[in-house]
Amino acid sequence: MSIPVKDGEDIAVQQEAGLRSFYTLAAGSCAMVLETIGDSCEVTNVTTNVNARDRSMGAAAGSQITVTGQIAMKVKFKASLGKPAP
Repeated sequence: MSIPVKDGEDIAVQQEAGLRSFYTLAAGSCAMVLETIGDSCEVTNVTTNVNARDRSMGAAAGSQITVTGQIAMKVKFKASLGKPAP
């Protein structure tokens, strides 16, 4: 996810807000799996990376904070997923 940098606000606070958004997404990931394809779900690993980029020199996008990450889960799939379609 990319977040525009707000001028005049502490960059560290803005990076923390980006991480919080990602972790909120990670926390809800198993709920989505259980609603759709899984009988059980456990988050086993989360990795994140935060980059701040100054794009103010000649770019319309301005400065941005980019949060990237991966969420690894252990999922037991619903039995109905393995059945052929009628």
